[in-house]
Amino acid sequence: MVASCRWGRWLVALASIGLCLPIGPTAGKDVAPAKAPIIRDVELAYGGLLVGRLLDANGRPLNKADISIQSGSKTLASTQTDAEGVFAVSNLRGGVHQISTADNMQLCRLWAPGTAPPRAPKSIDLVSGSDVIRGQYGPPPGNRMWKKAKVWATNPWIVGGIVAAAVAIPVALSDDDGPHS
Repeated sequence: MVASCRWGRWLVALASIGLCLPIGPTAGKDVAPAKAPIIRDVELAYGGLLVGRLLDANGRPLNKADISIQSGSKTLASTQTDAEGVFAVSNLRGGVHQISTADNMQLCRLWAPGTAPPRAPKSIDLVSGSDVIRGQYGPPPGNRMWKKAKVWATNPWIVGGIVAAAVAIPVALSDDDGPHS
């Protein structure tokens, strides 16, 4: 009986120590996950024509905004939007291209007419500004406590310590050192 009481106390102590250990290599550091660039498929019209529209964060067209299209480090075309925010560039070939505005950049995989995937649009809408967030639910982006809570809840040592405590504490409390018959 004394041995089981010692084991119960040992498990309680181990669970308590597990709760106090650092979280891991990112403990105390804000590490932003690397964002993979999103590449959008767009089908060109005949003559290599790319048509698009530039909108602000509220969905209103931007007039006389500069647009440039690059492939690698080479600028292929530059243009401006009209009063409706529409732009058009011709003589483009298929491949991955960058469509850049003053405050945004979009990677597009342009497809020759008739070769694009079935769901590829024939034009592209660009939203000015890099981070447009609408209707997001959750804590403010700078809330460090929320980020730490996520890390704690996914740490196997923390979860294991909580499970060990959930098992050890009732065992330790239910153990009476009296003789059993």
